[in-house]
Amino acid sequence: MVMKQWPYHFQSSMSNVLVIVAALMAIFLVIYGLYRILRNPFHYPYFVRSFDVSRKRNVDIEDYIDKYLCSEFGWNCIVEHHNTIINWKKRTESYIQTCVLKKRRTRQFYEIIDDNFAFRFKTVRDQTRYRQQNYVKTSYKVSVLDSEIAVDWDWLVQRHRKLERIGFEATLKEYHSRDQRRQMTKELRQQIMKRDHYTCQNCGKYMPDGVGLQIDHIIPISKGGKTVASNLQVLCSKCNGRKGNRRTT
Repeated sequence: MVMKQWPYHFQSSMSNVLVIVAALMAIFLVIYGLYRILRNPFHYPYFVRSFDVSRKRNVDIEDYIDKYLCSEFGWNCIVEHHNTIINWKKRTESYIQTCVLKKRRTRQFYEIIDDNFAFRFKTVRDQTRYRQQNYVKTSYKVSVLDSEIAVDWDWLVQRHRKLERIGFEATLKEYHSRDQRRQMTKELRQQIMKRDHYTCQNCGKYMPDGVGLQIDHIIPISKGGKTVASNLQVLCSKCNGRKGNRRTT
């Protein structure tokens, strides 16, 4: 059996190719290593919260932020994340003090600090889209950005204080609306009915079916009353008619 041997010049060419490939791989690894060392290793810990506003019109993102701040859970999440940012900064600054590339890392750290836009909120909508395969059309939903806003910690604190002054009973837009009657939603009516046990707060008449009961503003809207739970009560139609535009004592 005769073994076929490649010509010497072909073997030499193959060796050269392997050397070139090895050199390119070495160069690539060096460049990649330098990139890994010199790139910015820090990532700012943004707070991101999305609100689903599908099938809703005239959306005001600040209204949704207010509702989120009014809930104890929402405000606690905001405070917790603010503390997370503070602790992240402390840990990063401690790391930089012991880092070999101290000057570079310090510059990179301050480059990504984004406290003015640390808290990001957005509203999204579900949209129906279609795909066709084998002449069969099927639908699927995708989440599409509707609006977004980025704010800092101080903005949230100031807004939370304003909401606290009105007892977290409404959003700022709702509370200061000129048309307070439009703020009387079906959900709010049911909330007041249940709170007052379907009982007239004047004569004490119990009407469990809710028929004949009305939601009354304790301080009339004409005198600056707001459509919030603390200013609402259940009255029967007779008592509400007698009250007229007077403030209930």
